[in-house]
Amino acid sequence: MYGNLWALFIIWLKTLVSGWIGPGVKAIVAGVNTLRRIFPAKSIKITTSGAIVISEAGSEMAVEINASDIVIYGSITLKNCVILMREMTLNVEKIGKKILSDGSVWVENTLFIGNMGKLSNLNIVSGGIVQGNISSVSMVFLRDGRYNGQIGQITKWLHMSNARGIIKGRIGSIGEALYLDAGELITDTLPFIEGGYAVLKEGRMLKTDETLWPWESIMEKIGVLSEDHELFIIGSGGNVLLGAGAKHVLCKEGTDPYSRYKTEHIISSNRFYRLTEGKIHEVTLRSAANQHITSQSNKFYTYVRLEIVTKE
Repeated sequence: MYGNLWALFIIWLKTLVSGWIGPGVKAIVAGVNTLRRIFPAKSIKITTSGAIVISEAGSEMAVEINASDIVIYGSITLKNCVILMREMTLNVEKIGKKILSDGSVWVENTLFIGNMGKLSNLNIVSGGIVQGNISSVSMVFLRDGRYNGQIGQITKWLHMSNARGIIKGRIGSIGEALYLDAGELITDTLPFIEGGYAVLKEGRMLKTDETLWPWESIMEKIGVLSEDHELFIIGSGGNVLLGAGAKHVLCKEGTDPYSRYKTEHIISSNRFYRLTEGKIHEVTLRSAANQHITSQSNKFYTYVRLEIVTKE
């Protein structure tokens, strides 16, 4: 606290110097008050360039605040609190190339009511609740938590992994895939899955009257599967709904002999389906005769080409 007061005093002195161009004390204090609605006071630091946020890892994250938007550059965790941001939009921007940590929002045992603009990853865990709309997000992971609102676009994937997870609202589109291991996705309009496949296990896709969406309706919203598209499937017991189009898909596997066994296990322990002329047909995947793949691998993994074959 005393460090922040000293920084404000230095800024006040600089404002007395002719030609000083920078944020004034009043603007910085207003920014700090806005940030305190999201972060504890110990996470906010004042420098001569303005207010910044200290992450859980101890790194400094730049912040931009205007009348309707808050932009934070880095990754934030919202934990054990209630946050009301109805009149402002929270944005979290990437500052590097880290996939899972940069531009992420983790919501743990927290109620967040408000809108989010753009962020890389939204992770709702440990009883977290988010109520509001999101313009665009790269990946959404929901464990034991809840989301209520509208998401314009998920550019990569949506993964629900726990029976206590619930999403209620609309999702415009999912760029890669939907992984519904558990939980409930309740919507009056199914999302368009551009990547060409969805993996459904014990999770349920429900209408707002809590009746199940038929698989035919779900598969009609799955985009064309491009030739040699990589399928990312983990574990067994899934129903993999494939879009039309491709005759072959790719599966990544390690270079050790055991990885081939894991690939064969994934193929045999999951069931694959395709919609043809309005009817669902079960298909299977088998190793293709042509294994020459131009986008070949590095020394840690390789690809196997699999042919999609309709079951007799």
